[in-house]
Amino acid sequence: MAALRGRPTLWGGLLLLSAGGWIVTVQQATAGSGMSDNMSGMSGMSGMSGMGDMSAASTTAAVFLPVWVAMMIAMMFPAVAPVTSLFTAAAHKSRAAGRSFAPVPVFLAGYLVVWTAFGVAAYLLSRAVPSVDMMAPGLRSASPVAAGLLLAFAGIYEFSPLKRMCLRHCRSPLGLFMKLWRPGWLGALRMGSIHGAYCLGCCWGLMLVLFAVGLMNLLVMVLLSAVIFAEKVLPRGQLLGNLTGAVLIAGGLFELTSPIR
Repeated sequence: MAALRGRPTLWGGLLLLSAGGWIVTVQQATAGSGMSDNMSGMSGMSGMSGMGDMSAASTTAAVFLPVWVAMMIAMMFPAVAPVTSLFTAAAHKSRAAGRSFAPVPVFLAGYLVVWTAFGVAAYLLSRAVPSVDMMAPGLRSASPVAAGLLLAFAGIYEFSPLKRMCLRHCRSPLGLFMKLWRPGWLGALRMGSIHGAYCLGCCWGLMLVLFAVGLMNLLVMVLLSAVIFAEKVLPRGQLLGNLTGAVLIAGGLFELTSPIR
């Protein structure tokens, strides 16, 4: 009963954390956009044509990774609420039985470790490909063909067996606690990271869209967040995932057949 009474508080807390993540993300996106606009204006001044390139300079890891984690909190935490509720219920049962248990933040920390590792990979990619830097406009501005291939691949992945398997876990994660429950903080970290791995397997294809259109594209982030929530939480949400896959494939084909703007 305690777990049930605490569910509104838990969901409210996760939504507040998500809202905080959105605030950080929006601030960074608008600040980066303003800097880019200012530098573009300066590049038109006599003798300063090369300064516009400064806006595409690679973001440092000290900036990239915290903002990336804020993005993941913003986009993912609403969809994580159901599995976090299950963890809370299991933790209450463990405590009632006199066994050790860990607080929810430990479970969420394990979850974020996985997405942070993906962020490290994204950062390394941004160093190699400046057009996917956090403050850059994405591959679409530099190479519509590459962006089209990326969008088409993201769409195809929505129909893949790996995507379906990971989505089934995310929609029905009870098996995580029935088979893999471990007591204590290390157990919570382990379960959080395992769920994070399934979540990554479910959503990494959608995250590729941001590399194509810009990592800080707020409109696309909002749309992807809605798709992720619907896929994982709403009844028959997987159908929306199929529709999203079809839209991404169509968008990729459009980019491939219209490479010159």
